Amino acid sequence: MAGNQLPLSIPPDSAAPRLPARISPMQATAIDAPFDDPGYLFEPWWPGVRGLVFVEGGRLRLQAEGLNDALACLPELAMLPRQLEVDGVVIDGTLLILDGTGRPDAHLLRRRLAGRGRAGRPAFVASDLLFAEGTSFTGRPFRARRRRLEQVLRAGDRVIVGRAYEGDGLLMADALRELGVEALSARQLSARYRAGSAGAAWLRAPTAVGGAEVQRARPLLALIQRLPLEGS
Repeated sequence: MAGNQLPLSIPPDSAAPRLPARISPMQATAIDAPFDDPGYLFEPWWPGVRGLVFVEGGRLRLQAEGLNDALACLPELAMLPRQLEVDGVVIDGTLLILDGTGRPDAHLLRRRLAGRGRAGRPAFVASDLLFAEGTSFTGRPFRARRRRLEQVLRAGDRVIVGRAYEGDGLLMADALRELGVEALSARQLSARYRAGSAGAAWLRAPTAVGGAEVQRARPLLALIQRLPLEGS
């Protein structure tokens, strides 16, 4: 280097975004019946809209299929960043509208998304963590992502991490069917997150098969009945 010229130092751009503008979400694989397996986490398949929450610099963005600005339809969720312990977060979950009893209402959701009124109570049930503190978690097993999600997101009256149970898919299906929930989510605890088809990593099963209902003891039912957001 000529003379005493110092090497050029370029300061990092602290305003540079750490999160992607959009994420292509993982899509569940439909199967014919519920099942038990200790390698899976089972939870309700909520009757809502798939949503990705982005929080960076304390600012919230919502990515939802078919919506240019999901937050404009659900402005009540603007408080979500206040429930996070860290910044630079992306969370995968389900956007819902709850009725007066605190249950998801698909009709009210459709009206909201069509811009026809503000009836009902918006809510978000979180199920997976894709980024935290600007670092991608997609290459980690779902068990680790879920554990970190529960640490990152504090429960509130509009936003929660959904209750789920390991291994007991058949009991979960029975309890959900009693509540009128038609499908069950099953996530493989060892699987990574990937865009597009999930294969065996994430399955969607009906809670009833051919209209048949097998009577079993339901030790989980009392807990499942509290799944609609408390305090709503």
